[in-house]
Amino acid sequence: MKNSLSNQEFKAILFKTKSLKIRDLVFYYEQNMAKPGISFIVNRKKGIAVDRNLFKRRCRALFNKYLIIQNNKNIQIIVRPYKILNNNYSWKELSLSFDQFFSKLHL
Repeated sequence: MKNSLSNQEFKAILFKTKSLKIRDLVFYYEQNMAKPGISFIVNRKKGIAVDRNLFKRRCRALFNKYLIIQNNKNIQIIVRPYKILNNNYSWKELSLSFDQFFSKLHL
């Protein structure tokens, strides 16, 4: 994928960086990396495959939107939901969460 993280990048971000909880999402992030990237922690307990894929598609679209708005700042994030995905994460709710996340980072 275009903005996906490699296995080494994923482990480095997950275990060695800060996390930020916004609404019902946890963002693990690292700034000033070589390239922008996004990854997810969404297991089967969070919902059926259709719901998980919809959640990831929406998050990728929001991430790409912010990369364009922020003039391609190199940030790598991992997104993890807390709630079960069954109709709990609409586009509006995810957009608000990403807005708050990027505003707290002061990008």
